[in-house]
Parts: sequence; C-alpha cells; structure tokens
Amino acid sequence: MATKKKIDILPGLKDSAHDIWLAGLGAFSLAGEEGSKLYKHLVEKGSEMEGVNKARISDMADNISERAQSLKGEAKSAFSKMAAPLEGGFASAMQRLGVPTRDEIMNLTARVEELTKLVAKTKAAEQAKSQAKPKARAAKPRTARA
Repeated sequence: MATKKKIDILPGLKDSAHDIWLAGLGAFSLAGEEGSKLYKHLVEKGSEMEGVNKARISDMADNISERAQSLKGEAKSAFSKMAAPLEGGFASAMQRLGVPTRDEIMNLTARVEELTKLVAKTKAAEQAKSQAKPKARAAKPRTARA
C-alpha cells in the first residue's frame, strides 16, 4: 500500500506531466508549420537583397573600371613626360660617343644589300662574257713546204 499512497499523493503531477508532453508536441508541430513559413519568408527577403546587391555591385564595378581607365591615362601622360627628356639625353650621349642611330644603321644595311646585289650581277655578267668568248686555238707548228 505504500506505493499506492505515493501515486495518490501526486495525482496532479501525472496530469501536469501529460500537459507538458502535449505542450511540447504542440510546440514541435507549430515550429514545423511556422518554420516552413519563416523559411519561405527568409528566402523571399534574401532574393530581394540579392537583386539590390547585384545592382550595387554592378555600379561599383563600373565606377572602379572608369577610375582605372582614368588612372591609366594619367600614368601614360606622366610616363611620356618623364620619358621624353630621358630619351633626348640618351640620344645626345650616344651621338657624342659616335654610336649610329637606328635609321643610320637601317640605311647602311639597305645600301650594303644594294651593293651585294650589284656585285653578284657584275660577277654573273663577267662569267657570261668569259663563257661566250671562244677559246683561242693553240697554234699548230708550221711545217716547211717545199
């Protein structure tokens, strides 16, 4: 009977535990229903933000591209301003040392090629002349005729 008294002492505990169990099942069910609704809502919000961010990123990329082109132009300008005096000084120093310019070398190369062709033609003409001349016959000794 001792055990029967313990059960009788806590009759409200059994009902309370059952109510807690039912509340837990209800919470689980509600979380499932609300969770899918919440998930769909979050996907929609994320989609909206993605569109906004794509536009922002596209604008930022355009701005960066424009700035890069501007900097490229400025760099070219600065380089040409620096390069011109350096090239002039370098060319002047090379001229004082007697180093020929690219144009002078190209002109000299063209002239050498012309002269080489002329020499080849002259040699060919001389060979043609020497082959065209009949070889002189060796003179036969004359015999005395009586």
